[in-house]
Amino acid sequence: MYENENVEQLVSQAVALDKEQKYCKRKLDTVKAKLQSKGLAMIDDRNVKYIKFYSEDGSVAVGDSYKMDVLRPDKLKDILSEELWMAKVKESTETKYSYDPKLEQMLKAIFMDDYTFECSLEEFLDEMSVKPDSKQKKLLLKKLKGDYAKDRETLLSVFGYEDDDTAPDFEVELYYIYKIKNGELIRAFLPEECLSQTIEDIKKCLIVESKTSITIDYDNE
Repeated sequence: MYENENVEQLVSQAVALDKEQKYCKRKLDTVKAKLQSKGLAMIDDRNVKYIKFYSEDGSVAVGDSYKMDVLRPDKLKDILSEELWMAKVKESTETKYSYDPKLEQMLKAIFMDDYTFECSLEEFLDEMSVKPDSKQKKLLLKKLKGDYAKDRETLLSVFGYEDDDTAPDFEVELYYIYKIKNGELIRAFLPEECLSQTIEDIKKCLIVESKTSITIDYDNE
């Protein structure tokens, strides 16, 4: 069926399409890079794992995740204690380790210096720009978890903001709540004695790498 087709024309068409494909890929990579840059800036500000942008044509999601690699599991086991290791880490027959999500969150927070011991959550709530009354404070202490999206909804709900346009952005507050909750997690897992040295020893056992993803979604029709 291809006998009558001009080979020279097919070659020219293939070259043109290949050039167009490469050009479009370069343009797409440039646009993706800009969206990733904007997304990562918002992710850093809000302490979320992903952000989604919308237009009339579709949406783009930017995600940022951290992969933890324990370089010295035996050393980390000694630091954390046998009891904590046995409770929160699963060892397979292939000597692979599966870490409890809370323990992994704590280890990542330590490696990234993503925590604070400067004040307790109760003390911080008393210093907020919008100060809670006693009932609101009790509720916030119970419900705030260090998750940007959920904590923002909690703040809006507890303080009675029904309209996002009139509510404070709470960006600074949410950032410190996240770091305070990570600090609480560290103190829940690690002994108070020689805490600073323990944190430094743990850092030497780990490496945490950032991985950014971008997903474009639209209606194919």
